[in-house]
Amino acid sequence: MSEPSGGPIERSWDDERLGEAYRAMTARQVPVGLADAAMAAAAAKAHRSRRRGPELAWPRLRPLRTVLAGSVLVLGAIAILVAGLSFRATPAATPGGTSAIGAPTMVDGLTVQTVSAALAAEPNGGDGLVAIEGWINPMPIPAGCNPEITPGPELEKSCTARQLLVTEARQDLANNALVSPYLYARELAGANVDSLLPDMADTSAAANFVPLRAVIVGHFHDARAAECGADQRAACESAFVVDRLAWLDGKNLGPSIWIGGDSTGAELKPRLSADGVVAALQSSLDPSDEVVSMAAVSLIDITSITGKGTQASGDGAAVLWYVRIAGPAPRYPVMGWGAGNSGWMVLDDATGKLRGAGGWGFVSAIASSYSPSPRSPLPDGLYPLPTVNWLAGGACAGVGLDAVLRGSPSDPQVAWLESSMGGTLSRRDVTWPAGYHARFNPKIEILDENGNVVLRDGDAVEGACGYDPDTGWTYLQPPFK
Repeated sequence: MSEPSGGPIERSWDDERLGEAYRAMTARQVPVGLADAAMAAAAAKAHRSRRRGPELAWPRLRPLRTVLAGSVLVLGAIAILVAGLSFRATPAATPGGTSAIGAPTMVDGLTVQTVSAALAAEPNGGDGLVAIEGWINPMPIPAGCNPEITPGPELEKSCTARQLLVTEARQDLANNALVSPYLYARELAGANVDSLLPDMADTSAAANFVPLRAVIVGHFHDARAAECGADQRAACESAFVVDRLAWLDGKNLGPSIWIGGDSTGAELKPRLSADGVVAALQSSLDPSDEVVSMAAVSLIDITSITGKGTQASGDGAAVLWYVRIAGPAPRYPVMGWGAGNSGWMVLDDATGKLRGAGGWGFVSAIASSYSPSPRSPLPDGLYPLPTVNWLAGGACAGVGLDAVLRGSPSDPQVAWLESSMGGTLSRRDVTWPAGYHARFNPKIEILDENGNVVLRDGDAVEGACGYDPDTGWTYLQPPFK
């Protein structure tokens, strides 16, 4: 475990020390009716939330908890119990052979996995959603940890990092060492499950640290892993990040919506309701898609969710809705989607228009950590182009150019700019807004996400929206000057 800046940690928070902490805190007998107490605590905390939403009835589109991070975010939970939502549930055997009546086998269209199955699939998986059943234990903050320490990258380990211990079998950590298989699920700001667990106010109470059987939904290979230092990059890549708690100790849990804060810490006040967000996205989604999380966040803070390589352009104070979705890739925008089972979409709160999308195996052309997604053939003689996650729109930084468009169907990038700056012709590789594609008629034409021709072979390009020296890409969007 790394030591965060601001002072060393006296002792690493390892499995041995974790066992000692649990042994000290679980010295008393576990109270009878813990499950009922947990749900009562959840209801009480939901009632105390700063903002409360109406009941929703979405047959397939389900807003749940999302991941939010960033030092300027002050998050308010909206606990919404959705009437009529139910999980397909069948009895499931616990490791001890007893029946866990009501444990779901499917959550949000995802097959519920054991901890060992999820860990085995992680090395070859992407950032798609995973549902895991196990026993969860809230992680106590180690003694001597200074909560005022300035945190580093979101996924790096530190004494203040929020985690859930998830074990495949129920374990009595008061008297035994931690036994595999298990994982530490990271809880980034806005995705913690405390409001649904027994009250944590008294950290000396044994009831606060007994294992609870649960199903959590989350993902490995979070985009923010790219921000970790070289010594922690591998650990950040394999970290399981919680998106929401779906089922707890025999009860299905309703969805939550999170509202972020502005630069002053004041809670954002979105124009759209949760129903309005779903309605605005409906035409873009595949009919079998399910919304599994939703959050309102300012544009300037969107990278606290999507990662620093995917920054939307525009007014930093604008409110965006980040929506995580399970199911097939959306019908719009047309992008080089892979075989992933989930992704995300971003909606502009002021206009109700889609701003961007990612996931489903798609890797942006400007992501320096990974090779961009392969550009598979499109129907009707169209050619996919290297794109970013964001649709055209918003402010443009402005980089002066003196170039013209060129293209070839046999070129790996399909389209590029031919620059004559300095009196010498040179090639400049470019990336485009989400949904852009090309056709040859017989020379290249660039079409936007709606199929309108916006640029043709030989057209002058006098300005760009930015240049990334790490990837060598120049980003273009209209008006190209």
